[in-house]
Amino acid sequence: MRRGSGVLGPTAALITLLTMLTACEPYPDPFPTRHPVLLPEPAPPSARWIVDLVATLNLPPGCPKPTLPTLTVLDTDGESRAVAFWPVDNLDICYAVINDAGRSPTTIWLDAVTDLFSRTPMPTDTTAGLDSYAFTAYPGQVDDITVSGDPDALVGPVRHRTLDLGAGQLATFAAYHYRIPPTGRPLSFSLCTPDGTCRDAH
Repeated sequence: MRRGSGVLGPTAALITLLTMLTACEPYPDPFPTRHPVLLPEPAPPSARWIVDLVATLNLPPGCPKPTLPTLTVLDTDGESRAVAFWPVDNLDICYAVINDAGRSPTTIWLDAVTDLFSRTPMPTDTTAGLDSYAFTAYPGQVDDITVSGDPDALVGPVRHRTLDLGAGQLATFAAYHYRIPPTGRPLSFSLCTPDGTCRDAH
């Protein structure tokens, strides 16, 4: 589709606009309108420390502070380490990676859900010797996700939770816990689903 510049009369401009709109096929958006996402149950009271910690931090613009009714905890030691997320709405998601509360920075991200579907999980920290998490998402319900590669650096299995985003749309959010080697050498991980599909995971 070729675009040009110039000044058109009202009728000609309308015809041109309609032609341009119908000539281009829009990219299909699985979540076309924004609406709130209600979780089936709140996070447990033991997750209050995550809510309280995040409330003291500067969050990305557009990312609300989480509450127990909006928070989903994928993994935690109950005191100083956790990966958790909370939906802004059916299109955007916020998530927090807490590596060592009180000593290491807590990372807060805001992402479009559909971006997480296709993007390689970004390491939240690259400090040698530090524990960290990688966070990602899949369209639909995925009941089993495995992580492989560099077994000495893997701390635990993939934790995941499927949310109903409304209008029949499901998304599965997942994270895995790993430890960066003291030498800081690069790591290689793959996430695989039951249908045999794998993606780079670090």
